[in-house]
Amino acid sequence: MMFSPAVLLARARSAHALPLSLAALLFAVAVVLPPLPLPGRSYHHMVVLDITQSMNTRDYELDGKPVNRLDYAKHSLGQSLRTLPCGSRIGWGVFSEYRLLALMTPVEVCGNYHELLATLANIDGQMSWAGASEVSKGLFSSIRALRDMEQPPSLVFVTDGHEAPPLNPKMRPSFDGEPGLVKGLIVGTGGATLSPIPKLDLDGRPLGYWKADEVVQSNTASRGRGGNAAQETMVDESGLAIESTRASGTEHLSNLKGAHLRDLATQTGMRYEALASPDELAGALVDPAFARQQSVPTELGWVPALLGLLCLAWAYRPDFRQPRPAA
Repeated sequence: MMFSPAVLLARARSAHALPLSLAALLFAVAVVLPPLPLPGRSYHHMVVLDITQSMNTRDYELDGKPVNRLDYAKHSLGQSLRTLPCGSRIGWGVFSEYRLLALMTPVEVCGNYHELLATLANIDGQMSWAGASEVSKGLFSSIRALRDMEQPPSLVFVTDGHEAPPLNPKMRPSFDGEPGLVKGLIVGTGGATLSPIPKLDLDGRPLGYWKADEVVQSNTASRGRGGNAAQETMVDESGLAIESTRASGTEHLSNLKGAHLRDLATQTGMRYEALASPDELAGALVDPAFARQQSVPTELGWVPALLGLLCLAWAYRPDFRQPRPAA
């Protein structure tokens, strides 16, 4: 039996019609399929940035140019946002003196990505409301602010650890909370070498660097309260006098106080990580210890798209020939 060319072409088109139609349908589904809630990991962080003057010290490099600690930390955090899965939440806060100021409570990352970057970019040292930098108290007050929440986020506390005025070793603030109740990460910024701290005016214009005679070089709290008799001294819990610490002579210079921050991490049950690169910070923020198991919006459009490609490959495979005429 013989077939005309028109019949053969119609049969060939009919043979291709099913896989091509199915591919078109699958591609359409891939375009309109919304993210579906599936069980997965997410992260809930409150990031608190130290905005005191030592964070203006330029001991990092970015794109071949020196940058200060605060700007490098902001750049690293901005890069790290990309690694957080959708469903994760992050917020921004700043620290000065001994208090936390929340600028943006934790919001979902993917839906608020540009707003998070814009808010982060506007954080700078001019927002500081005091010249003091009581890092220990600032960390403890941040933990207290978060622990009362129903589902407290992890605390990411970014600082160089430079206490101003300096601490007396026998008069350190004590942590009165439960270690580990608020999970968190202390991110240490700065280099190992002492570097000069820039002095800025109220508008952020440089005025040179702080000098030794312009900065408190020792802890003076052990001398007693102002206005009292000169012989009065502070005493510890056992009644022994607390002597004043000797002036270091280097408080106008700054470096990463890693040992101090590790001690604070031990007291509070937090983890310590020195800021070396954006990639390392991104890895620390997605540490499994901070993960939460919950329904996470998941993009699954790639599944029907892949099936559509397979249908196209089936329709146009090399051995898919036109049927031969039968004799």
